[in-house]
Amino acid sequence: MASGGAYPVQLLHRASGGEWRNLGAAYAAVTFLRPQGQSLVLYAGPADAGGPHQRIVFAYPILPGDAFERLDGATLSWAEPESGDEFALCFLDDAACAAVCGAIAPAVRSPAVDDIAETLAGLRVAREEGAPAPSGGDIAARLAALSIGRP
Repeated sequence: MASGGAYPVQLLHRASGGEWRNLGAAYAAVTFLRPQGQSLVLYAGPADAGGPHQRIVFAYPILPGDAFERLDGATLSWAEPESGDEFALCFLDDAACAAVCGAIAPAVRSPAVDDIAETLAGLRVAREEGAPAPSGGDIAARLAALSIGRP
């Protein structure tokens, strides 16, 4: 881990339909920013160089459902949903990329997937005619025996 949890990267950008451009070197970290919330932040220098007030050169708020893709062991990419612009971070090694991916993962989980029991409980679910009652806590058997009805 780089000092302060920030990892050296090269930031690449491609405008919708354009060519990839290298925007330069920075240090990447996943940090909570106000008011954006959990964000992927690129700093101008290493964490120990500027102290707690180092200069932010790029910040991308991480929202549930965002799709970050690990292209290879050391490259992370994503597309900005509104503009279609694509970004990529090229890390020095696989471990740094894995650390940032691991920090991003909890922020992008969809609440519908994490809280499936609560989501299903909120739906009007009707059992198919003649289907036997599922036994135990086997969710696959329960879902196979149910159909989701429309209100």
